[in-house]
Amino acid sequence: MPSRHKLAIFGDSNLGAVRRAWEAGLLRFHGYDVEFWGAAGGDYRAIHYGKGALRATTPEAEETVLLVNGNGRRALAATDFDVFVFYGVRLRLAEFFAAYLEVMLDPDRAISDAALACAAAQFLQERRAVRMAQMMRADGAKEIVFVYAGFPSWGIVNQAEEGRLLAKTPRIVEARAEHRARLWAALGRVFDDLGFGFIGQPEETVVRGMFTDPIYAVEGALEKEDANHKSPGFAALLLKKRFD
Repeated sequence: MPSRHKLAIFGDSNLGAVRRAWEAGLLRFHGYDVEFWGAAGGDYRAIHYGKGALRATTPEAEETVLLVNGNGRRALAATDFDVFVFYGVRLRLAEFFAAYLEVMLDPDRAISDAALACAAAQFLQERRAVRMAQMMRADGAKEIVFVYAGFPSWGIVNQAEEGRLLAKTPRIVEARAEHRARLWAALGRVFDDLGFGFIGQPEETVVRGMFTDPIYAVEGALEKEDANHKSPGFAALLLKKRFD
């Protein structure tokens, strides 16, 4: 019988969609022994990398991590798994897309692919999860794959309200596939240069420029005004081509 690879799925509150997809049989991860590891909210912020492993730095966060993991794994060491998936992990790519789509859609402005590449590199280097992954890679992690957990779902909240995406960048609803493709390509090249895999958002799930089709919103999204979390079906769509 062929040996199975060890897969760790690390993330923030978006990790729940992956776990539900796996438990429902929407994802099978053929050939992998799977463990989940991570935390939500403030407990996620208390996870840091040091001495070869990701660890929770507060008792409350450690309790959450152990609950999520279910196998008593207090630390996620760089050499313990064959593959690490960083799911969600607060990449905040909607901020990147909104800023540069607004530029591309302005007839009086333009941006080159070289400038986009520099912007993508700088943006990702500012993400704490990317820096943690770089340290893991330096300490022997074999493969790390980043997965974006999706643009906000359309129609769940009023995106034109102050502080939301359309308040500062109203043109983004006009963005077309070719605009998005330039940004995905820029991000993909940076992840590739860093030695990481990357799974962006499938084009068929995008509506209104850079929002997620509400059919993929988490259950009860309208009642909870939760435009950020997605359904198990969405998580399965992202991961199954790579892992099934």
